[in-house]
This record gives sequence, C-alpha cells and structure tokens, in this order.
Amino acid sequence: MKKIALVGSLSLLVCCGIPKEEHQKTLDQLAKTQEELAAASAARDKAEKELGGRVTSLETENKKLGGELTNVSNKAVSLEQESSAAKGELAATRAELEALRKQRELAEKRMKAFKDLAAKLKAMVDGGKIQVQIRKGRMLVKLPDNVLFPSGSATLKKEGKTALEQVALALKDIKDRDFVVAGHTDNVKIKTAKFPSNWELSTQRAVEVVKFLGENGMDETKLSAAGYGDTDPIAPNDTPENKQMNRRLEIIVMPNIEELPKIDDAG
Repeated sequence: MKKIALVGSLSLLVCCGIPKEEHQKTLDQLAKTQEELAAASAARDKAEKELGGRVTSLETENKKLGGELTNVSNKAVSLEQESSAAKGELAATRAELEALRKQRELAEKRMKAFKDLAAKLKAMVDGGKIQVQIRKGRMLVKLPDNVLFPSGSATLKKEGKTALEQVALALKDIKDRDFVVAGHTDNVKIKTAKFPSNWELSTQRAVEVVKFLGENGMDETKLSAAGYGDTDPIAPNDTPENKQMNRRLEIIVMPNIEELPKIDDAG
C-alpha cells in the first residue's frame, strides 16, 4: 500500500510538473529523517531504560542507607545510654573514693590522738601503772584495781589518786570526746552489806573515779560511769594472774559523732 501510495504520490508529483530528480531528493531526505527519528526513539528508549535502572538502583541504595541510618541512630542511643551509665558509675566511684578518703583521715586522726595520749602518759605506762590500748575499736586507759583500790573496797588509795591526777591532766585537753569510766571484777563473788554483788562493787568504783576526775579538771558533763561486774573479762578466770588482769578500771575515750556510721550505713 505504501508503495502504491508512494507511486501515486510520485505520479501525482510528476503530473504536477515536479522534476523526477528533485522528487527523489525529497524522498531521500524523508527517508533520512525517518531513520534519524527511529534512532532518536531508540536512544530515548535506551536512556529511559538506563534511567529506570538508575532510579531503581538509587531507591535500593536509599533503602540501604535508611537501614544504615537506623542502625547508626540505634547505636547512638545505645552509646548515650552507656555514657549515662558510665557517668553514674564514675559518680559512684568518686563518692566511694571520697568516703574512703574521709575514713582514712578519721583513722589517721584517731591514731594521732592515740599516740599523743600514749606520749603524755609514757612515764606511767613505762612504770607499769597504766596501759593505753585500743579495744573493741575504742581507745582506753586501763588501770589495775590494786593500783586504785584496796581489795573489796571502793575507796581510792593514795597511790591511785596520784595515778588518776596524771591521767586527768592528760585527758582534760581532749575537748571533743566523752569518757566512760568502766569498772570490772574477776569472777570471785562478793557479798557484803555495802556490796551485795560484783555489780555494786564495779559500779561504785567507777563512780568514785568519775568524781575524782571531775574534781581534777575534767569536764563532768563529758564523764559517765558503768559497772560490768565480771561480764567482760579480758582473760580466762583460771589463774591468779588472769584474775588480776580482769580486776581493772578502764577510762574509755568515746568516738565523736563524725566517727560513727550514718544511719543508712548502720545495717
């Protein structure tokens, strides 16, 4: 049909008086134009196909990047949580270190007080009249009962008063402490009109020492007395020597409030 139409057109053109050469030239130009259009169409199709592939690739890449971004975001949240936890642990560690530092300072302060007291009473310690000790975590001055009192009595001996005067001189300079004077006996029972049991004897001896210390310069508001009878021995009551060790009087230097545990730490 195209050939018939083309021939018809050719015939028409010939009939119209257009030279055959010019007509052929027009046909050649038309054919070339059609080839160029076909090439352009093919190039467009190829470009569209390539573009479609590129779009698909970009969409895939975008999805991949979106997943990586989510992972990065999750990792950032995780790292932030770890950082917060680390900061909390660091703060706790610093608090623990500060608490340990304070405990060390208090321990050093207690040790200095102990050494200072021992130094003040060195002559009496060397003479065997008293002992300066740490017992049950508390600093104390221990005096044998035979230095202070006659057997079965709560009346201070002259030798005992002399010893207590020197002790009072050393202790009265400790301003921030309370003192408990504790009387102790061995397990030999006493039963007299004045002292029905070891409780009364140990307590009355402690009271007499408290009164004497107050009379010799110590603050009476910082003093108290306690009697333990034979309930707190420091040696078995199985030999005369051990019984003598248990018959004693202790002046306990009580810890100040800074050295006591907080309510939360007391268990």
